[in-house]
Amino acid sequence: MSSSVGQAAQAVQPLIRLDSVRKSFGSNTVLDGIDFALRPGEIHALCGENGAGKSTCLGLFYGLHQPNAGKIYRDGEEMRIESPSHAQALGIGCVFQELSLAGALSVAENIYAGRAPSRMGIVDWRELRRRAETLLSEFGLDIDVSRPVDSLPISSRQIIEIAKALSLNSRILLLDEPTSALAPDEVDALFHVLRGLTQKGIGIVYVSHHMSEIFRIADRVTVLRDGRRISTRPASETSQEQVVAEMIGSAHPGDVQRSGTASHREVLRLEALSQSGHFEDISFSVKAGEIVGLAGLMGARRSEIVRSIVGLMHGATGQVLLKGQPVRFPSLRDAMDAGVGFVPEERKTEGLFLDQSLSDNLVAASLSDHASFGIMRPESIRQASRSAIDAFSVKTRGVGERIGALSGGNQQKVMLAKWLKRAPDLLVVEEPTKGVDVGAKFQIHTELMRCAANGMAIIIVSSDFPELVSLSNRILVIHEGRLMGDVAAHDATEDALLQMAAGQRASIATPDPVHTGAAS
Repeated sequence: MSSSVGQAAQAVQPLIRLDSVRKSFGSNTVLDGIDFALRPGEIHALCGENGAGKSTCLGLFYGLHQPNAGKIYRDGEEMRIESPSHAQALGIGCVFQELSLAGALSVAENIYAGRAPSRMGIVDWRELRRRAETLLSEFGLDIDVSRPVDSLPISSRQIIEIAKALSLNSRILLLDEPTSALAPDEVDALFHVLRGLTQKGIGIVYVSHHMSEIFRIADRVTVLRDGRRISTRPASETSQEQVVAEMIGSAHPGDVQRSGTASHREVLRLEALSQSGHFEDISFSVKAGEIVGLAGLMGARRSEIVRSIVGLMHGATGQVLLKGQPVRFPSLRDAMDAGVGFVPEERKTEGLFLDQSLSDNLVAASLSDHASFGIMRPESIRQASRSAIDAFSVKTRGVGERIGALSGGNQQKVMLAKWLKRAPDLLVVEEPTKGVDVGAKFQIHTELMRCAANGMAIIIVSSDFPELVSLSNRILVIHEGRLMGDVAAHDATEDALLQMAAGQRASIATPDPVHTGAAS
C-alpha cells in the first residue's frame, strides 16, 4: 500500500469533483447522489461490484455520459464535459480495459494517432519518433518506437496506452482494470510508472477488482454499492475485509477454506509429459477431492500443458493416465466422454455462444441429458437452467436472455455451471475469476470448494497468486515449460511463488511425494 497523501492534501483543490450527481438510463438509476473528488498527485481507487456504478462514473468524467442532476467541477469550476474530445482538451485521459491500440501501426503512430507532426502536409517521421521516444523515456521504457504494437508484450502495450493518454498533457488519468492481462512482475512495473506520474501531480482514478493491488497502490478508496457512495477513506485507515463487506453489503465472507485432505484415489497422473518448443518433463498427479493450482508468469506454458491433457493440443510425448488408465484424447469431446471438463480462459471466444440464450449455453456440454430419442425436452432445459441460475446467483432477466448481454462475472458463472452440470471426475479451469467482481469471485471459489469436497479433482490455472494460495491444496509453479516447484498451499507465499515463476528453484519445502502423489 502506498503512503497516505497526508492531512495537508485536505486543503488542496480537487482536480475533478462530483457533487450529488445522479444518473439514470431510462427508469434505471445507476448513480444516486454520488460525491467524489480526485486530488492532485493521488491514486484514488473506485471499488464496487459489477453494476455498482464505477464505469458510469468514469463515463461522466470522460464525457461519455451527462448527469441528470448534480454538478461536475474541474479545478473548482462547474463544468459540463460534452464528449471524450472535450475531456481530452480539459486534460482528462482514459485507458479502458480493452486496449484501443492499432496493432499493425508503430508505437509512435499509435501514441500520436491523428496528431502526427508534419511539414507542408507531410508527416515528419523523424520528429514523430523523437517525440515518442522522449515520452516513453519518462516511463523507463526503452523500445524501438518504429516497431508495430502487436509485436510487444501486453505490459508494454498497457504503458503505451497510458503514454498515449498523457501525450495530450493529461493531468487526470482514468484507469479501468489496467492489470487484467498482466503477470505479477508486469504489475510491479506498471505500479512503478503510476507512482512516478503522481509525483508530477497527476491524479489517477483507479478501478480494479483486485483488492490486494488496490491496497498496494491507492492513497484513498471510495466504495460504491447499487449506485450509492458507501464510504471514502484513506487506504491506510481501512482494510480489504472492510472494503469487501461494504461492496457486498454484508459481513466479509473471509477466505474460502481449502478443501480437506485429498483421498488416496488418484484421478490424473502425468509422467514426463513433453512437447517440443512448449514444455518438458512435466510429472505430477491429482487426487480426488484435491485442488491443484498451476502458477506462472505470462509465457510459462501452463495453458499448453492443460490443453494437452484435455485433447486441445496434440503431439506430446510421455504418458497421461486418467483413473489409472493410459489415455490420449484426439479431441475435447473424447475427453468429455471420459469424464474430463474444461473451462477456458477466453469465455467470449472459446467458452460461450454469445448470440445464444443463457439456457442454450448452460446445457451445451450436456445436451444428451435433456433429450429423449434425439428430441430436446424444453422443460428439462428450463429446469436445469433455473437450478444453475439459483445456485450461482446469476443476475439475468430470464433463461432466454442472450448470454452476451450479461456482465462478465455472470458469463463466467454460467460457463462454470455449464461444465459442473456434467459432474466430471477431473475439472480443468483456466483463470476462473478473470475480470469478475469480488462477489462473483467468492461464489465461484465456494462452488469449486464444494465440488472438491464432493470428490472432484480440480486443476486451476491462474495468474492471481493470492487466489491460488487461498484456493489450492498444492501449487505447481511453471517457468518456460518446466516444473520449478510443487508446494503445499499453506506453506506458499506470493514472494516465493514469484521467485519460482521467474526461474528460481523452490526455496520452501515441497510436499511429501506420498501426500501429493507426485510422479517418480
